[in-house]
Amino acid sequence: MHTPEIFIAYAPHGAGLRCAVAYLSAGHDVFGWYTGPRPDTQLASRCFLLEDYYTRRETRYESVDLADLHSAWPLEEARRHELARMQEMFAREWLYHPDDARAAAEQQAYEDAELAAGGPVGVRFERLGKFSRLQPNWTYYTPHFEQAVLQRLAKHWPLEFRPDYEPAPSA
Repeated sequence: MHTPEIFIAYAPHGAGLRCAVAYLSAGHDVFGWYTGPRPDTQLASRCFLLEDYYTRRETRYESVDLADLHSAWPLEEARRHELARMQEMFAREWLYHPDDARAAAEQQAYEDAELAAGGPVGVRFERLGKFSRLQPNWTYYTPHFEQAVLQRLAKHWPLEFRPDYEPAPSA
């Protein structure tokens, strides 16, 4: 499996996780997964395809709920399986849910640090040391994460988070 590009925004004194994005590139396309709260505070978790992203043709955006990853949508079957593995690995390494076995320890670490941990999904506390803390939203992104991909996704996604500024480089 290829190494995904990652972006995470976290509000330490507000909502907690704002958004998490992981994607892969193949040929002319970008495909991946994002999650975060919608304006109604419900959690969105969607897989996406930016078809023809690396061409001069118009980029086509498609998305499906994570639960519908293997339904009828334009992403090839092999890429669906790669996306499922990538999403599972990324979520396991970076995120936690209230029903996870480690959730109580995660919540306690956030309480001890007096940081926000609320919501249906959170960032693993041990990962916060990798985040840039120069903005009100702490951010982490991999060295080759393309800001233009985030901007393109934000035009379409149902998340409350809008990337209005360039995130500072992560430590």
